Amino acid sequence: MNACPPELHSSKYFNKIAGPFLYQSIFISGPKQISSLASRLGSTPPHLRRIRHLFISDEGGSDPAGILTFATSTLETLTYISRNPANSTQSIARLFRLSFPHLRELTISCYYPFPSSPGKFPRLTHLHLHGNRNPHGLLQLGGLDGACPSLSHLRVSGLSMAVSFAEELQEAFSEPETNTTDLFPSEGLPAHVECVIVQPGSLRSTKSSEGEYLPAALRKREEAMMEKLTMVRASATKGVRFEILEGSDVGPFLQTLRQHWVDRLGGCKGAWA
Repeated sequence: MNACPPELHSSKYFNKIAGPFLYQSIFISGPKQISSLASRLGSTPPHLRRIRHLFISDEGGSDPAGILTFATSTLETLTYISRNPANSTQSIARLFRLSFPHLRELTISCYYPFPSSPGKFPRLTHLHLHGNRNPHGLLQLGGLDGACPSLSHLRVSGLSMAVSFAEELQEAFSEPETNTTDLFPSEGLPAHVECVIVQPGSLRSTKSSEGEYLPAALRKREEAMMEKLTMVRASATKGVRFEILEGSDVGPFLQTLRQHWVDRLGGCKGAWA
């Protein structure tokens, strides 16, 4: 760009050349930016709104559904953060019902439902979920493999007192039993998973967010979760790598998500380092 003379920058020809790349990588935050972008995309021809990489931080209850609809056919990476508990579950449920034929990496940060609609993410290899303290059923219900048949990397962050999810992981990593009497047996890990990463939320086993020590019962559940996760790491089989990361508070973690997205655009490993 710096080598081009000013008259080339201002020419209509150069504008036409640059047009298809204008919306290639987008970071938007807050209702004003979300509303403005949705309006602009609505008046932009499809061949000029080829969004490949998208980061949305919804902090005020705005609905990015229109933007996501415009981007479904071209999107390759998506990070979606919702700070609005009243609408986040419905927003993610709608997202999981959309079809993303080229999406390879998806990061969700809010109280999320589980992906369950078959074939909506045929090329998705990296899935990072954050915001559900105890996502019990994510593996057991069996919808993850159908929705994301190419999934190779799964990361679940923000866990807190998630004893039942830790037990679900134990069962998924263990060898299947032929004489099980469970009414709802685990479906196990998705077929092509190579790496599972889990991360607790803030270090609640020591102090609460207000700086006060947690009651003994809550500390015990947090300790029980970590004990079971450690057991999974020690006995993980099936050739799948299992990692436990250090806990992180929500505020710094959300900043980290943005850096992960930027790192991936630059060819780095981001959340999968």
